[in-house]
Amino acid sequence: MKLSVDWLNEFTPLSQIPFEKVLEKINTSICEIDDVEEFRVHLSSVITVKIKSLEKHPNAEKLQTTIASDGSKEYQIVTAATNVKVGDIVPLALPGTKLDGKEILDSELRGVRSQGMYCSEKELGLALESSGVLIFPSDTTLGISVRKLFLWEDTILTIDNKSITHRPDLWNHFGFARELSSQLQLPFHQFPLQADVKFESGKNGLSVTKSEHAHAYYVCSIQDVNIAPSNPKIKSRLEKCGIRSINNVVDVSNYLLLELGQPTHFFDRERLPSTTFSVVKSTEGTSFPLLDDTTPKLQKDLLLIQNGKDLVALAGVMGGKDSAVIDSTKNIVMESAVFKREDVRYTIRKTNIRTESAVRYEKGLDSFTCLPVIRRAVQLLKENGNPNIKVYEPEGFNHTESKSVTIKTNLTFLRHKLGKDISQNEVTEILNKLGFTVTNQGEELSVLVPRYRQNYDVTIPEDLVEEIGRSIGYASIQTQALSMAVETPIRNPLRELERRVKNFLALEVGFNEVYNYSFASPTDAKFESSQESSSLKIANEMPDEHSLLRNSLFPGLIKQAKVNQDRFETINLFELGRTYHKEGKGSELAEERRWLSILSLSKNKPNDLTAVELEFLNLRETLSELFLYLNLPKFEWKKSTRNYFHPNAGLVLEYDGTEIAELGILHSRYADEYDLKRRAILSKINMEKLVDVWEKYGRNSHFIPPSNFPQGQLDLSLLMNEKDSTESFANLVETMKIPELESVYVQTIFKGETVGEGKKSVTYRFKLMSYDKTFTQERFKELSDSLVETAKANGYNLR
Repeated sequence: MKLSVDWLNEFTPLSQIPFEKVLEKINTSICEIDDVEEFRVHLSSVITVKIKSLEKHPNAEKLQTTIASDGSKEYQIVTAATNVKVGDIVPLALPGTKLDGKEILDSELRGVRSQGMYCSEKELGLALESSGVLIFPSDTTLGISVRKLFLWEDTILTIDNKSITHRPDLWNHFGFARELSSQLQLPFHQFPLQADVKFESGKNGLSVTKSEHAHAYYVCSIQDVNIAPSNPKIKSRLEKCGIRSINNVVDVSNYLLLELGQPTHFFDRERLPSTTFSVVKSTEGTSFPLLDDTTPKLQKDLLLIQNGKDLVALAGVMGGKDSAVIDSTKNIVMESAVFKREDVRYTIRKTNIRTESAVRYEKGLDSFTCLPVIRRAVQLLKENGNPNIKVYEPEGFNHTESKSVTIKTNLTFLRHKLGKDISQNEVTEILNKLGFTVTNQGEELSVLVPRYRQNYDVTIPEDLVEEIGRSIGYASIQTQALSMAVETPIRNPLRELERRVKNFLALEVGFNEVYNYSFASPTDAKFESSQESSSLKIANEMPDEHSLLRNSLFPGLIKQAKVNQDRFETINLFELGRTYHKEGKGSELAEERRWLSILSLSKNKPNDLTAVELEFLNLRETLSELFLYLNLPKFEWKKSTRNYFHPNAGLVLEYDGTEIAELGILHSRYADEYDLKRRAILSKINMEKLVDVWEKYGRNSHFIPPSNFPQGQLDLSLLMNEKDSTESFANLVETMKIPELESVYVQTIFKGETVGEGKKSVTYRFKLMSYDKTFTQERFKELSDSLVETAKANGYNLR
C-alpha cells in the first residue's frame, strides 16, 4: 500500500516533527515500511518555459532552433517537434535531467547549441504514447518545475501489507493519520467524516431489499453530473498512490477508497434496468460482463448485487460493465456498503479477482462509515467539477449499527503480560489517545473499543496489552529471565525412538532427511489404497494436486527422487511423518498414523536386475542394522506381496509376530506413472508398532561378552531356480543350531549363461565365532561339510 505524506499532513501536521522520527515511530509502533521515495524526483529539473522565437535550423531540414524563457533566463533549444509555435508554454528538461535512463546534456546538434530538451507526455510519464511536445495552458506559471505544477512534490511511503493485515482501519490515509496523531501526540482533523451535505427530500424512486448477506447496504440517487477530467489535486493524489485517473466521477470513488478506506461504487442510472437493489448469492454458471472486460462463469454462492432481475456487480469486488459510468452519463446511483469479509474472501478465491476494494473488504470493515462516506462523496463531487448536482436521501439498511465491544480487564493482568509496572494513569492516557473509552473502578478497567477497530481487531484483553506495549515501545520493557521450576520432563518414548532412528539413518549410513507437504492429489491417494473415499478431503479447497490429506509417504519421496534423479548418482532419502486415514468412518475424525519411509534410487540401469537385486539386499541389510542398533536383534524377514512392489520383490519384517516394516522394489507401473527413470527401492516402518516393541524388548540386555578368539567366516554358493526364495536355506541353517554361527545372509546373487536359463547362483556368508578356543582347519572343514550335506539333503545343488 502506498501513502502520500502530503495527504497525511492534511489530517495531522507531521511537518512539525523531524521526518526521521516519524519513520521511526511507524516502524516501531505501527507497521513496517518497505520503501520511502520522493515521487518523480527526477522531474524537479524539468521546468515550464515560454517559446520566444522559432527558426529553422541552418544545417538540418527537420530541426528547429528556438529561444525559450522561464521568466528570468533564456535557453537556446534545438527541437524536432513540429507542434510548437511562438508563445507556447512547454516543459523543458534542463541538462542533468534523466529521462528513460538517458541523461539530458548541454550539447551541439549540427553545429547549434542546445541547452536542454522539450518533453512530451510520454517522456514525463503522463501517457504511454504521445505525438509531440506537451503544451500547457497559456496561464501556466513560468519557471516552476513540472513536479510543482502537477502537485507531485511529495514523499511516498510503501507499507508492507502483511504487517497491517489485521488493521483494516490503517488501509487509508485518514486512518493512518489518526494512528500517527495518537502515537506522536499531534492534533487531528476529522473533517472527512463530518461533511455537511443537504439532501433533497425523498429517495428519487430507489429501494433496497433487506438482506442478511451484507452488514449494511445503501444507495443514493445523484442527478445532473457532468463527466470531465478531475481537478489537479485529486488526479495527482491518485497517480501518486498508483491509481490511473479516469474521470471526475469514478475518480471520486477511488479517492474515497484511499482517503477513508471505504469502497464505493457509481452506477449509471440510465443504464440500470430497475430502481430496486438487493444483495444475493449466485447460482452455478451465472455470468455477466465485468469492468475488466471479462465475463467469467461464476460458481455457486458468490455475493452479487442485483438490480431488479439483472446482476450489476460482484459485491465488494468489481462492478458490471453494462451499468458503468460513461462519458455521456448524467444521472448516477452511488452504492456504499459493508459486506461480510468471509463472503468477499470466498469470491476472491473462486474468481481469482483481487481489487483494491476487495483487499479492504476482506480485512473486515465496520458499517458505521457507510452514511458519512456518502456525504463526503457528495462534497468531493461538487469540488471535482459538479457543483450543481442534486442529491437525494440515501436508502438502505444497517444490521450492525448498534454493535459495540467492551473489554473487561485489570491492571494486574496488563502488568503481568507486559512485564512492566505501568500506572493506571498511563494505561488510561494511552488507550484514550488511541480512541478507546476507559472506565476505572479501582484496578478494574472497562474499555469500550472504537467502532473502527471492534470487528476483528481488538476483541480480547490481550489485544489491549498489544496496544499499550507498542505505544510505550517494546524497547522500554526490560528483558528479564523467565522464572520457572526445573522439573524432570515427562518421557516421550516415541520421540526418543524417532531421534535414534534419524541419527542412525542420517549419521551412521548417510541418508538424507526430507520434508513433504501433508497434502496429496487423488492419484497419490490411490498409491496404497484403491479407494479414494478412504482419504480425507480438505474442506477449504486447494489445487487438485493438494486436495486431500496424504495416506502414504511414498508418493512424496518418489517426487523428491524424480526431481533429483538427473543431478545425483546416489539418492537415499527418508521421511518421518504422519498419514491420515478415513477408512469409511463417515463423520468421525480420521485416524493418524506415524511412519518412517525410505527410498533408495538405484545407480544402475533399470534392466540390470542383478545389480538392482544387490542394492535391494544392501538396503535390507541396512534395515537389519537399524534394528540391531535399536537393540532388537530377534527380527525375522518374510516374503510378502504389495500391489506397488514388483512380484517376488517384497518383504516384511516381523518382531515377536508383529509386522513392523516392509521392503520392496517399486513396481515399474508406478515408476512410469511418476516418471522415474531408475529403479526405486522403498521401505516403511510403522513407528507406533515399533515403539511398542522397543519399549518391551529394546531395553533388555542382549550383551554377549566379546570373544578372545578371532572371528571366522564361510561362503557357500548354491544353484537355485530363479524364483526360489533365498531365505529358505538361511532359515534351514538356523535350525541346525550350530553353536559358532553368529549370522547368515546372502552375499551375492548371480545370473547368466554360465548358470543356465531360469537359474541363479546364490552365495551365502556364514559369520562364525568361538568363545572357548581358536578355530582349527578340522572344525572349519567339519562345519563346511555339514552345511554342504544339509544343502544336498534338501535338494540344493552346489555351484
